[in-house]
Formats: sequence, C-alpha cells, structure tokens
Amino acid sequence: MDHAMVKKRKRRPRKSKAEQRAKALRSIKDSKGSDVQTTVSRKAIATAASLIPNQNMVKNVQSKLGTKHERLKLKKAKSKTLAPNGHDTQHGNRVSSSTSPASLSTASSTLVPATCRVIEQKHAEEYILVIEHCQEVCFHGKALVSCLHGSVFIYGCTLHPGQKPLPVYAPRTHSALFITPLPHEEKEVVSEHVKQLLGKDIKEDTVVVLLQKLTCPMVDYVTSVKEYANVFYWENKSKDKEVERVMSLEDSKLLESIGFHVVDDLSSPRLFTPDPVRSALSDVLEQVELAVTKGTAAPVILLCGGKNAGKSTLARFLINLILSSCGEVYHLECDIGQTEFTPSGFVSLTHVNTPTVGPPFTHQKTPDRCCYYGHLSPGDDPDRYVRTVRYVHQGYRGDAPLIVNTMGWTQGMGLHLLMDTIHLVHPSHILQLKGRKSAQDLPQLSPEFLHTQPGWTYANIQGEKNKNDDDDDTVPVNPELVYLQVGNDMPRHTWFTASEFRSMALMATLRSLQPDRGVLPLNALTPRVVPWSAVAVHACNADVPPTQIMYVLNASLVALCQADDNELSRLRQRALPDGPVVLQDTPICQAVGIGVIRGIDMERRLFYLLTPVEEDRLPRVNVLLCGALSVPTPLMLQQNVEGPVPYVTSDFSPDGDIFGATPLRIRKNLQRERRQTGGTSGMGFASLNQQELT
Repeated sequence: MDHAMVKKRKRRPRKSKAEQRAKALRSIKDSKGSDVQTTVSRKAIATAASLIPNQNMVKNVQSKLGTKHERLKLKKAKSKTLAPNGHDTQHGNRVSSSTSPASLSTASSTLVPATCRVIEQKHAEEYILVIEHCQEVCFHGKALVSCLHGSVFIYGCTLHPGQKPLPVYAPRTHSALFITPLPHEEKEVVSEHVKQLLGKDIKEDTVVVLLQKLTCPMVDYVTSVKEYANVFYWENKSKDKEVERVMSLEDSKLLESIGFHVVDDLSSPRLFTPDPVRSALSDVLEQVELAVTKGTAAPVILLCGGKNAGKSTLARFLINLILSSCGEVYHLECDIGQTEFTPSGFVSLTHVNTPTVGPPFTHQKTPDRCCYYGHLSPGDDPDRYVRTVRYVHQGYRGDAPLIVNTMGWTQGMGLHLLMDTIHLVHPSHILQLKGRKSAQDLPQLSPEFLHTQPGWTYANIQGEKNKNDDDDDTVPVNPELVYLQVGNDMPRHTWFTASEFRSMALMATLRSLQPDRGVLPLNALTPRVVPWSAVAVHACNADVPPTQIMYVLNASLVALCQADDNELSRLRQRALPDGPVVLQDTPICQAVGIGVIRGIDMERRLFYLLTPVEEDRLPRVNVLLCGALSVPTPLMLQQNVEGPVPYVTSDFSPDGDIFGATPLRIRKNLQRERRQTGGTSGMGFASLNQQELT
C-alpha cells in the first residue's frame, strides 16, 4: 500500500484542459517573430484548436498572431532603405509594373513611413495632399477629391487632372475607403500650379490631390439629428505613431479639420480589393467596351449572395467601374429591405450617370420606373413581389448596362424568388458572392442548377422550354457565372441597425422639404391640400377595415402612386361616404414619390400632405399607399410643440387600456399544389400562366 502511494506521488499531475489551453496561448504570446518561434506558435494554434470547444476563440488567436506578423513586417520595412525612384521591392510589392488601372495592387499591409505630406492653402477649407512612393491612404469621413497631378483610384473611380471633383463619403458605419495612386503611364507634364506648390524637385511617382470640405444638404440634414450627428466622425483608437506611418500627426490634424480622417489601414475593414474584383469581372468589362465601341448588346449583371456578403458595396463599385467606360448604367433594385437609391419598400429602376461613392443616404435619386411593394420582405406576398419586379424591369430599354441587386434571403422561399428574378431579368452574367459564413451562403450556382431549380412562380427553366419552345421569356441557357470570395465576417465599426439605415435614407429623401438654410420640424412646414375625392387609398401591410382607414393614414408615411382607371376599377372595394375610394389590394403601378400625411380634416374632407415630389408631377397622383415604413423616430420627436409631443407616447402596454394598436397581417405565402403538367411535376410550387403575371 505504501509502495503504491510512493509511485503515485512520482507521477506528474494531469493538467486540466484549461491549463493546457493557457499554455498554448502563452506560447503564442511569447513568440518573438523568428521562423522557429512562428512554427511553434502555429503548432500551438493547432493544439488550442483541439482543446477549445469554442472555435471563435481559435479565430481570435489566429487574428492576434496575424497582427503580430504584420508588425514584424512593418519593423523590417522601416529598417530598409528606400530606393531613389520609389519602386523598390521593399515597398511590399505595393506598386505594380503595369500602367493600367487593372493592375492596382491589393491591400498590402507594409507601409512606408511618412510618405505623404499636407500643404495648407489660403482657404481654410482645402488642403493639398502630396503622395509619394505610391502610398495608399486609408480614410474615414467625407471630402471633395480632385487630382492635380498623376492619377488615383477610389472605389472604382479613376481620377485624372482636369476632371470634376469627386464627392466621397466613408462613414464609420461602413468600410474605410482608400486613395490608391496609379503608376504613371508615361512622363507627365507638370502644371505650373503644381510647380508652384512643390517646386522643381518633383519625383516621378508623386501624386498631388486636392481635398476640400464637402457640404451636401442631403447628408447635412441626416446628420442634423443627434442620433446620426457623429456618423462621419472617426475616433482614432490606435496610437498616434500608427498614423505617422503615413503622414505626420500635425498633417493628419489639418485634414481632420475638414472631416477627412486618416486611419490605420491594418485595422480598417475592407470587403474586397481592386485586383481580384477586376480580374473576376474582366469578361463583364470587356463586354461593356464592346457595347460602347461596336454597339453590341449591353450586359446584364445580376449580383446574388447571402446576407452581409457585400452585394450593395460591390454594386456601387461596379457602377463606378462601368461609368468610366460607358458613361451611364441602369440599376434594378430588388432588395426591398435595403434599397440603394430610394426609400425601402420600393422596387426601382434607376438611371445612373454619376459615381456613387458612399452609402445610400448620400445619393438618393428619382428613379425612371418605380413600384411600391409596401413590405420590407417579400415573404408575406411573394406573388405580388414577382409581379412587381416584372413590371419595373419592363422599363429597361437595353441601351446601357444593367446591374441587378438581389436580396440576401437565400434559403427556402428566398431561393425560389431569386430563381424567379433570374428568369425575369435574363442576366448575361451572374456574379455570386460567397462569404466565410457558409450557413448564410447561397448554394453554388451552376448551369444545371439554374435549369432545374424551380422558382416560386415559374417552373424550372428546362420544363418551361419543353412546354413552349417558342417562348423567349426564359433566361439564357448559359449565363456567365462568376464567383467571388469576400470577407463578410470582418469587424464593423458601427452599432447601427438595419432600421436606422432605412431611417437615414428616408430622411435624405425628405430633405427637399426643408428650406435652403436651417432645419424645421415637420409640423412647422406648409403642407399641400389633397381632397379625399381625388385619391384612392390602401394599407399594403395590414388588413384594415374601410371604416378604420383614416386612423391608419393619419401621421403616416405614404407612397404617391399613379394607377390607370382599369386597375382602380378592378381593385375598388368601396367608397366611404363623401370619402376616398378604398382599394382591396395593392395596385401594381408607377410610384411618383413619398409623402407624410401631417393631418386629416374630417369636416372639410381633406388630407394635409408633406411631400418632396415636384409640383408638376403631383396632378398625376391618384393613389396613396400606406406600408411598413413609418416616419423616422428623430423627426417625430423633434416637433416644435409645448407639452406632450403629438403621436408619441411612452405609456403603451399590451395589457393596458389601449386596444387595436396591433394591425392584422395578411399572409399570401401559402404553398399551393403544383398542377401536374408535362415536364413540371414534383416541384411543389404552382406556376402562374402568362396572363396572371402581366
């Protein structure tokens, strides 16, 4: 017994998994950067991976190790001398030997210290930024950018001397932007203005950029409320020495005075870099060139992928690339929850001829064709969603490239609706974005998948072609499929929700209600008077009895629409005594704009309407549609009144004395049995005939 106890004392105590995990993490922390230690650290990661049930902790370890390696590379780059011409390989291969924009370098983490400087101008709201050695400048904020010497690339836009200034917006709610100098194609002539600024000693790779303070009434109105006041303010959380790798701290403070915040690009999120995107889209850009030079068919590019994969970001990047070659492009918005050029809830076709360097609330436009769906998701009424997309797409004439943005709902019904969209728009190229979160990804598309996967409304394509070989309303047999891997799990410096993004875009649209100077609350603006007899009304997202429709419309956001008489007669439900016509369903018709019903005069039978729609377009409006969108909360709270704010209460309780506050939702998404027709059996979804879809 004593001998057994002695042997037991000689044994090493078994370490717990927590102790083993701590040891693995310490080996990573103690690594000094040598090759042997790096190998040990990577083995430690593998060990930690087998010990840690939570794989997110393993990712954090890998991230810390990657950051350590980046700092070591930076330390080595600082110790090397710079070649006189600025094109040494010690730059981390940031400069490509090609002279075309297609050879833009990817996001390299090795930066040459203090390669940029700022020159003050006579005007306090503009500065000259001198960039040498092809150093990228990463920034947040907003500015008006002009190129005085050389060329730069910003978010798909190429700027040359003599071009119009480019307004750029990089709020902290989105990824940082990069000013990327382009290698000179040939020895450029230095203008007299640049010579006066820099003198005669101008290096071959020097790029001179003019940065001016940017003021935009649309954006200024959004940032006038306290909830969004600091959306462009960037707090530099890194050390001052991190910024000094690009420019001196004094120079960065000068640029901050105009709202341009230089940040450390090692920690800035970047969804994709120019080189992989341009390489993947080489065929698309080539077809755009052929459409311009030889008059061939303009490409139709459909973007698809899971949530937060970067479809909208890539769509803006692609718009800017195409504008540099074609001068115009169309954008079809099918993501009704997060729209680009209109408030949410609309399916729109917009003609774009200016670059879009910023989020949606910086470039709201009047679309060429637009239809109000009324929901933020097509799940409640998928049939009407398909008809709405078809109606809007019919406005595309094919005289310029078309970019189609789809929603991130890629499972179940969302996948079927995506197939319907593909069936309707006839894409020549399908660009699928695949993120690192496979659970949210769309199944990889292939020609076989496109021909056999049914939609919610349409059957599979092969079955439709077999049923009617003469029907040309099918997608091309082999659209070009392009796959792009993106890092959608990168950190976002924001706490804003999707609802707040929708409110910001809505406020940008309502900006034209305000006077040229100052900001007034909604109840201080002069409304327009609309007689009840001049319009029909309908609530898109709820089942509202006609006798209660006025309660729904009061203080609500409405879409101003123009429907033909046949559509109104078909959907007419009943007319209130001396009141408006109440429709039984949402019409598929042209939407002119939006408005806010500020009040209703029950005695004089009038609507008091605030709308930014131009006066010459208002006589065509004959329908007011109320949907899921509401007046932004900041606008409701900022009313110039004494006492309780109208239409705002904090006393609501479902168990209290307030009844009828929750609307009844209408569900039109029940699956129907498929008619057993030739070539389409077993799909599980009904197929509407051609008359039902038009």
